[in-house]
Amino acid sequence: MQRPSNIDFLILAGPTASGKSHLALELAKAWDGEIINADSMQVYKDLSILTARPQSCEQIVPHHLYGVLEAYENGSAAWWVEQTCSIIKDCIARGRFPIVVGGTGFYLLALTKGLSSIPDVNPSIREQVRKQSIEHTNDFSEFVYNLDPLTRSIRPTDTQRLSRALEVFLQTGISLITWQQVEPTPAHSYRYEYVVIESERIHLYDAINKRFQLMIENGAFEEVKKLVQLDLSPTCPVMKAIGVPEIIAYLEGNLTLQETIEQAQKNTRRYAKRQTTWFKHQVMKKIVIYKPDMSTLIAELHNS
Repeated sequence: MQRPSNIDFLILAGPTASGKSHLALELAKAWDGEIINADSMQVYKDLSILTARPQSCEQIVPHHLYGVLEAYENGSAAWWVEQTCSIIKDCIARGRFPIVVGGTGFYLLALTKGLSSIPDVNPSIREQVRKQSIEHTNDFSEFVYNLDPLTRSIRPTDTQRLSRALEVFLQTGISLITWQQVEPTPAHSYRYEYVVIESERIHLYDAINKRFQLMIENGAFEEVKKLVQLDLSPTCPVMKAIGVPEIIAYLEGNLTLQETIEQAQKNTRRYAKRQTTWFKHQVMKKIVIYKPDMSTLIAELHNS
């Protein structure tokens, strides 16, 4: 099947459990493609089950940026964009078609619109903020808000972004929010098409519920037990991945098994709703498909 000749790569986005990975695999097989991960949790080695990271299909089609970071590391949009652009360039040079797949909107925004030129943060400041996030575990958001009131636009539960904001403020004396209003530098000059899957809510939620049950059967509890043994900081992104706090609560005797499953399913549905809203309102130029169906997508691409 002939792949698009008017674009250099394809973005395939949408909420969790919408069928992105399967559709990307089908496209990659048909177009001599390679898949690049755009999910901020699937980059971690120690979190394969709870993030539904592709496994066996990696032997069929090359997959990039899956399971490449240690649990204690902090991924960033800047790091991800740099890696992704390098992979896209390499794929094109080898005559392969890059397919960027995931649901982390901020990563994709950085890839398509660029990033503000925020100065690098000194490692000593990064360590200082890490210690402060632990010291102020219960009131970290207020701690940051008081130092930099502009950060009140960041959700209090988004510890990773709050930490980043505090690092930038301590490094530069200027709010991260102000830096982000500076005209961003384009990350690349490649041509692309942005495709978003908008699944019917009833089908999406059913897929989410079934998938978490399958995660439990496939060893999610054992995966979280191994994470706990690493004695990671509670501010590490992997410790806040959906399913991890819920299973830890179960292991500590604070939730029953059924409560754990229901809470994780509910939190995943809420996350999927936020993703759907983000792609609907933040991505202006896109192709929308309502099922992860290859023939529908190809027809839309030809009509665009």
